[in-house]
Amino acid sequence: MKLLSRKPLFIIGFALCFLVCAGIIVLRKKTAPAQPESKPYPHEHLQTSALEPLAKLHTVDYKVQNGETLAGIAKLRYGHQHYYRIIELYNHLENEGEVAADYPLRLPDMSVILAEEGLNKVAAPEVTLILCSRAKYDNVVDQLWARHQSTAKNQLSEDVKRQLLEAADDLQQAIASLKLAKPGVSGVPAHMIEQLEENMNGMQALAEDKHSDPEGYDIDMIQQRFAFALTYAIIWARDGFK
Repeated sequence: MKLLSRKPLFIIGFALCFLVCAGIIVLRKKTAPAQPESKPYPHEHLQTSALEPLAKLHTVDYKVQNGETLAGIAKLRYGHQHYYRIIELYNHLENEGEVAADYPLRLPDMSVILAEEGLNKVAAPEVTLILCSRAKYDNVVDQLWARHQSTAKNQLSEDVKRQLLEAADDLQQAIASLKLAKPGVSGVPAHMIEQLEENMNGMQALAEDKHSDPEGYDIDMIQQRFAFALTYAIIWARDGFK
């Protein structure tokens, strides 16, 4: 009988202990510091005049000078030598060997080239996001190189970090949209998307001050991949968006 009378007391004691422990856990959760959330960077639409920040050549109708190459012209006009492929495509050149002194080239803004190639018919918002992302990166690339080459590795400025993250977020939005089914489009531009994804990841890494190459090749690769992505975009359009 004594054992039976002690059983309710044991149950009550156990219940009280459980309630006390549960209260401590809830209190700890309430007082625990909140984990910082990743800051969203909504797209900032840039004016057309701001989309070619590295351009040193603004002439649309251009005649090749003696000794010039398409790579050299591409760097002056679009900020990086790898845009020579787009100059070839847009001007319907089979190879760079065709370009001699006084050869006439058309070198409009990249936004004009993509519009004339038909990209805006099926992917106008995505084109805007990509070109804005490219311009934001080009706005900070000289600062990234200067910091990389400096012996004093100062902390990455908040402005540079912000522009890198904004540029990466622009690409994230563009990539998500390019993967969706669209009227008049029978296939996603897989090669283009691959280059954009690499750039998104690369800019996020640079914003965190993480370099995959000690010589700074990762800084240059982002510009190269933008050139590759836009080249693939033109090919995709000419193939009928298949």
